[in-house]
Amino acid sequence: MIDLHIHTIHSDGSCTPGEILREAEASGLHCISITDHNSVGAYFDPILRDEPFSGKLIPGIEITCLFEGEVVEVLGYGINISSMQEELSKHVLSFERKQLQEYNLILNHFSQIGLLFNKENIQFDPKRESCRKSFLRELNRYPENRCYFLEEDSWLKSKKFARQEIYNPESPLYVDESSLYPSVETAVQMIHRCGGIAFWAHLYIYAHAEIFRSKLDRLVRQFGLDGMECYHSDFTSDQCSDLDAFCKAHGLLRSGGSDYHGTRKPNTPMGEPRVVEAIMDNWPEIMIF
Repeated sequence: MIDLHIHTIHSDGSCTPGEILREAEASGLHCISITDHNSVGAYFDPILRDEPFSGKLIPGIEITCLFEGEVVEVLGYGINISSMQEELSKHVLSFERKQLQEYNLILNHFSQIGLLFNKENIQFDPKRESCRKSFLRELNRYPENRCYFLEEDSWLKSKKFARQEIYNPESPLYVDESSLYPSVETAVQMIHRCGGIAFWAHLYIYAHAEIFRSKLDRLVRQFGLDGMECYHSDFTSDQCSDLDAFCKAHGLLRSGGSDYHGTRKPNTPMGEPRVVEAIMDNWPEIMIF
């Protein structure tokens, strides 16, 4: 079994790289990839060389991008981490800078449209987390804010609040974050320049997932993607099967993983969904850490 989508404290996960390896070993995983958001910092932790792990560790990353106004992600595997560190310095904001700039964008937009909140209550650590959960908690203190939300789930769940409202151009709460992210094409090129292979991450969690799916063949060619993340903890079995069949029909590579964040995403254990290593049979030879 494999898990090719895992986060650590080097982006928004709660576990250290060493804790990730110990959990992967305890879970019996044969191959994993740490795919922190816009960071390869985990791979510079010496514990990865010292911590016993009987499986394979593929150097990876998840690059946050903007496409048609919506925030999406691209996964990269088999990358040269030193080269990626340099690419990130040129094309991507650091995690902390991105969180602080996003806070200002959200604060300005929410103030302009008349939402009720006290900015003094928006407390977060920009080195480890986004401001969005704190904003949602504060907005929930004022029932008058409910009318700005497109969906009930967005009012209740922080992940839906981000995907269906802040990142969704159709929502009154949409925030133009184009200044914070590279394009999908740029992210794919970054991964390729670092010797890696690029996959579109968790297609079905996006607000415009059905629109993206309807033109997926063209988008894959437009972006220069090598594959798709076919298995993800938020997918239904039908969605997994759909993307798996799409990749097989179009000669694309397949990946899958839990999107593990430790205690920051407590209902998502490492190694779920169960993904077999056989999906990597047609992968090219790539770098192993």
